[in-house]
Amino acid sequence: MMTSVLRPDGDLTAEYPLVFDEDGPGELYALLEGDRVLSACAAIKRELVHPGGRTLAGFIGSVSTHPDARGRGLATRLLNEVEGVLGERGCEHALLWADDPGFYARRGYSLDGAETDFLVDRVPRELLEAGQSVRPFEPTDAARVHEFYTWHGARVDRSFEETRRLLSCPRMRVLVATHAGEVVAYVCFGRGADLVGVAHEWGGSPEGVLACLSVLLEHADTLFVMAPGESGPMGELLDSCGAIRAAGRLGMTKPLGQRKSLPAGVFVWGLDSI
Repeated sequence: MMTSVLRPDGDLTAEYPLVFDEDGPGELYALLEGDRVLSACAAIKRELVHPGGRTLAGFIGSVSTHPDARGRGLATRLLNEVEGVLGERGCEHALLWADDPGFYARRGYSLDGAETDFLVDRVPRELLEAGQSVRPFEPTDAARVHEFYTWHGARVDRSFEETRRLLSCPRMRVLVATHAGEVVAYVCFGRGADLVGVAHEWGGSPEGVLACLSVLLEHADTLFVMAPGESGPMGELLDSCGAIRAAGRLGMTKPLGQRKSLPAGVFVWGLDSI
């Protein structure tokens, strides 16, 4: 039912292996009428690492209701049930990305978190570091990519095995930059139907990330690049490229405990979104 509603021409399960793989950490919840699924969603408990420490959050995604069952309040009932489960498991927030923000706002969700978004249409050659080359990601690069991911001070805490799984998502192009034969950076571009045309995760040397973006621009007029709210040296390099910078929101959250908003500086990379 979820695939028929959300991805009639695609494979929803392959886009989100942490949820839909049988041995993944995520779960599926559904409201049934007999053996018929009327409404369903995915959820996963994740630990957010940020400058102020760590916060437990419950990601909710792929909320869908069968077209014949809409208008009966089923999605609201399902969300209430799932939020209750996540709260009992210690999650301080429910977190989601919404195609219909108004629907979730009426159910207690609000925009929260911070990111910086860039529109990049060129990378001047003088900004590219000599001696670097860019190639497609290979499975043997996974450990290095995971190491770069952990360098970010604001991220979802995920294991190497989870990173390895996520790097195989369909319709995603992963590039790595190398210098003297060593991988120095990576960029994840596109993913499923949600992140077409978006560089939504990157790590390592900012100059190496820029080299990857330069290669992506050989086949695109512009790139949408997501970055943490404090974009640091990477943001400064993109500014030097003449990129358009805009403040963005992480998503929508609902407090499940005493905390009213996410800690400052929290940013969740796109690979972990559901």
